[in-house]
Amino acid sequence: MTISVIIPTYNGAKKLPNILNALTQQTYQDFETIVVIDGSTDNTIEMLEKENHWNLKDFKFIFQENGGRSKVRNFGAKNAKGELLIFFDDDTRPQKDSIERHKNHYQKFQKTILVGNPPIQKEKTISYFDKYRCYLNYIWVNDLSPSPFRIQTPFFTAANCSIPVSIFKKLRGFDENLTDAEDFDMAMRAFELNIPLYFDIDNIAWHDDFVSCKKYIQRLRQYNQSHEYLSKLKPELLKKYPIYIPAELNWKKKIVYSFFGNHFFVDLIDNNSLFFKILPTFLRYKIYDYVITSLSKYYNNRKLD
Repeated sequence: MTISVIIPTYNGAKKLPNILNALTQQTYQDFETIVVIDGSTDNTIEMLEKENHWNLKDFKFIFQENGGRSKVRNFGAKNAKGELLIFFDDDTRPQKDSIERHKNHYQKFQKTILVGNPPIQKEKTISYFDKYRCYLNYIWVNDLSPSPFRIQTPFFTAANCSIPVSIFKKLRGFDENLTDAEDFDMAMRAFELNIPLYFDIDNIAWHDDFVSCKKYIQRLRQYNQSHEYLSKLKPELLKKYPIYIPAELNWKKKIVYSFFGNHFFVDLIDNNSLFFKILPTFLRYKIYDYVITSLSKYYNNRKLD
């Protein structure tokens, strides 16, 4: 099975060297690498033209006018030669066996989709908030079955995944009407066509996604808006595969969430305030939960600064 690794990027000149260096260290090296530049305004092209020390077997980069996540991934797939498409985000660092694990999966499960694990690496975290997000991933995967296992409800992340070209074409790629939640949409459509999705916890691509609490809440708000748009665009699918809807709050919880739904706490978190430093970790993380849930779900119209 021939393989194409596709890396979409927007203004990723500082991020791309990390993933390209990680690809040179893969235990399996027989693959094509395509960097798809999505209308970048930084020096990504110049950097890729000058830097040639990655020694990747079959490397190229292509450019398209800014079109968003779905279009850039589809454009990469259209220009790929491989029978298996592996997608990595430009701020990931696949572990040495990642591509080999993707390849080996299809020796057992041919007409499927494989989702890898893109956690934040604990050793790379600096802020308390980075450590908190690393912890969230840990408690999530800690309760999952041994990998790889078949996913029972629609779940998909394009930060680390693989899909045979035949399946990609059957799904008609990512929906270019969507600029977010396109991965969840693909998962729903795969379920509709009885295409199995598998998750491999041990297929790791470290995700260097170090953002502030404010940025994280903004991202969650955008993701929620995208799901609302998706529910209007494809109401029948969303009825069949409903997204998580936060429970109604009783009066006590309303007081708690309203109190923590204040940009004052966001500022304290992003400034690594002494207030949080002296708190036990479990209590610090509990407050983070309240602040994020409040401002991303219950009070998502409140200002963050």
